[in-house]
Amino acid sequence: MPAAPSRRPTILIVDDSPGVLQNLSYLLSPHLNVVLADSGAHALAALTPETSLVLTDVRMPGMSGVELTRQLRRRAPGLPVAFMTGIVEADLRAEAEALDVLDVLRKPLRPGVLFPALQGWLGQQVPAAGPPAPAHTAPAPGAQADRAAPAERPAAPLPDAAGADSPRHPPPGQVPQQAQMFVAGLRVLPGVTAACAFDLQGVALTPTGALGAQVGAYVRFLLTAAQTLAPHLGSQAPLKAAQLEFQDRVLVVCPFPGGVAAVLVRDTPGASGVKAWMRGRLT
Repeated sequence: MPAAPSRRPTILIVDDSPGVLQNLSYLLSPHLNVVLADSGAHALAALTPETSLVLTDVRMPGMSGVELTRQLRRRAPGLPVAFMTGIVEADLRAEAEALDVLDVLRKPLRPGVLFPALQGWLGQQVPAAGPPAPAHTAPAPGAQADRAAPAERPAAPLPDAAGADSPRHPPPGQVPQQAQMFVAGLRVLPGVTAACAFDLQGVALTPTGALGAQVGAYVRFLLTAAQTLAPHLGSQAPLKAAQLEFQDRVLVVCPFPGGVAAVLVRDTPGASGVKAWMRGRLT
C-alpha cells in the first residue's frame, strides 16, 4: 500500500510591511502553506496546531518580534521561531539565543540564504536552491524594485476559495474545463465587457481579451492583500470575491478551487450580478 503523501508544512510570516509579506508569499507558497500576519497580535490570532515555523520581523509597531516570541514560548514552547531584521545587532542575537530562536536573518531576505535555512528547519519539502531567477521581471504593486515578481507568469499561487482543507491541485483537466464554463457564462451576463480565468500561478486559462495577460499578476497581489486583511476584520472564512471600482468600470475577482475568475463590468449592478452568478455555482 503506497504511503500517504506528507502534508506541506505551514509557515506563519509576520511583518508590518505589505511588500515584505507579498514577496515572501510569492517565494514560499509553491512549497509551503503560507499564513500572513501584519502584527504580533494578528500572528497570535493566526496561530494553529498546524503552524510549523514562525518567521517574524523584529521591529514592528506595537508588539515587537521579541515580545511576540516571548508570548509564543508561553503558548507553544516548542514552536520554531526565526527572526528577520534590517540591522543585526549583538544585543538582538543575545536575546534570540536566550529565547531559543533558530537564527536572525538579515533583510531583505535573499532566496540563496532563505531556502537553505528553511530546508534545514523544515526538511526536504523546501528546495535548498530556491526558485530560479526569472529572465524578465516587473515589480508587483506595493513591492520594491528588488523584490519584483514576473509580470507574465507569477509563481505564487492564488488563495483557494474552497479553503485550506480543499485540494490545492484539482485533477488534470478539471480546472481548465471549469474555467471555460465559468467564463462562457460570465461573458453573457448584463454589463460584462470582459472575463478571463487564471490558474493558481496567475497564468491565463482562457483568452484574456480586453483584460490582458498581465492582469493575472495583479489579481494574485490583490488576493494576497485580501488574505492579509482578513484578521483585521475578524474573519476566518475564505474570500468569496474582491471588487475594485473605477470611474467607468468595475473589476470583480472571484476565486474558485484551482483558479480565479476576473470580470470587467460597466457598473456596480453588473458586479452584483457577477458575484451572485459565481456564488450560485460554487455552493
